[in-house]
Formats: sequence, structure tokens, C-alpha cells
Amino acid sequence: MLAQNDFLAQAKIGNNQPWRYVVGMILVLLALLIFSIPQVLVTDIKGGYPTVASHWYLLVAIGSFAGGILMLWVWLKNSHHRAFRTLITPQSSVNWKRVVSSAAVWLVCTAIVEFGMYLVFPEMYRFTWNPQQWLPAFIVGFLFLPIQTSCEELIFRGYLFQAIGSRNVVAGLVISSVFFGLMHSANPETAKVGFGLAMTYYIGVGLFFALLTYFDGKLELALGIHASNNIYAFLFVTYPDSALPSPSVITMTELNFPLMIIGWLLAVVLYTVTIKWVFRWI
Repeated sequence: MLAQNDFLAQAKIGNNQPWRYVVGMILVLLALLIFSIPQVLVTDIKGGYPTVASHWYLLVAIGSFAGGILMLWVWLKNSHHRAFRTLITPQSSVNWKRVVSSAAVWLVCTAIVEFGMYLVFPEMYRFTWNPQQWLPAFIVGFLFLPIQTSCEELIFRGYLFQAIGSRNVVAGLVISSVFFGLMHSANPETAKVGFGLAMTYYIGVGLFFALLTYFDGKLELALGIHASNNIYAFLFVTYPDSALPSPSVITMTELNFPLMIIGWLLAVVLYTVTIKWVFRWI
């Protein structure tokens, strides 16, 4: 039986009635929806593709997640009366060095696994680097993609996981991961590969982030991984029907979700071994 820890106990600070968390989730999801309206205006509705350059499209899309973070901050402060920092750590301050270090380790682990995949399946990789398109995408992606990933982590592994996990850890792990998966159900790749396979991947990713957060007792490592993962997918290796088309250095010739899942699992193992036995963070 998984026990409570200091991270989950942050949900008990201030006003912590269940209805406040229900209303808070509804308000945050509404904010995400309302602030996504500008993104709709620069999207081809029929094809589902951007009508502007990828870096401008990303910048517009990030507005939705910035709105979600803003709403979460306002509700946490004025309804729960607890510090925003408590969504990340029970400590007096966030250790940003751990966030950045986690991102760096994940980037290296992903690159190692990707290189191994290339050696086995070289025909699946196509060099598509265009400096004129990639450089502005690099600037925007590197600076602003962490807003998108942090928003998702703060909502699902912070707010929702703490709300439910402070009462039942297993329920918190499962429910927060399922909601994280469902949030990605409208992505183009979900329709391409099938709902079941896509949810297996996204719910699995959410569960890994939740377990990492639980055992580490902080959200810092998951924040780093998620940002690194999406930056890598946007700037270095992307695939057809991605939710966020980008002028990446390499483009996969096909969307092979089973292979993606295998690659993800290998990266998870490599990352976990690295931080546990080399950096000794957990």
C-alpha cells in the first residue's frame, strides 16, 4: 500500500474541501479552452494544420497554457489560500537546478535511444533541416514550450494528483494519468493510430510522471523531463501527424506508435538508472 508523503500533503494546506478542487479543475479547463481561441483562428479547420509558420503557431498555442497557469494561480491563491510553489515542492523554494538537470539527462537518454533506433531502422529517418525555418522555431520552442509542459504538469501531477492522492494514492495515480491521456485524445496522431493505442502511450507517460513525482516527493524531475521531451520532439525529431508540426532537424517517414512506445520505455529505464545510481536523486 502506497503511503502519503509531504508532496501530496500539500493539498491539505489552507481550504481543502473537495468541491474547491472540482471547481478549480473546471475553471482551469475553461481557461485553457477560452485562451485557445486565437489558435483556432490560425488553424485550417478542415485539415487541422497551421496557416502560419510553425514558430508563430506555437507562440499562439502557448497562450492557452499560459491562461491555464494564470487561472490555477488565481484559484490556488484566492480559494485554497496556499502558495503556488506547493504544487511543485513541499520545500521553501523550487530547486531549479534539479529541473534543468533532469531535462538534460532526459535529452541525452532520448538521443541515445534514438540513435540506436536509427542504427536498426535507418530507412525511417529523413534529414529535413531548414536553417531559415528552424532557427526561429528553436528560439520560440526553447523559450516557450516549457510553459505548455509546465501547465500540464502543474494541473495533472500537481493540482489533481495532490487533490486525489492526499486521500488515496493509487486513485490519484490512476485518475490523474487517465485525465492526462484523455487531454491528448483530440491530437491528430490519436485518430491516426487509434484511440486505444494512443491512450496506452499517453496514459503510460502520465503514470510514469506521476510515479516519479510520488517517489521523488517533488514535481521538479517531471517538469524537466516533460519540457525536454517536447522540445526534442519539436526541434530535433518529429513525426507525421504530430499535434504540433515543426521544421525539425529529422522527420520520421512514418508514424509508428508501437516503436515510439518501445523507445519511450527504453528511455525511461535509462533515465531511471541514471538518476538513481549516478546522480542519486531518488
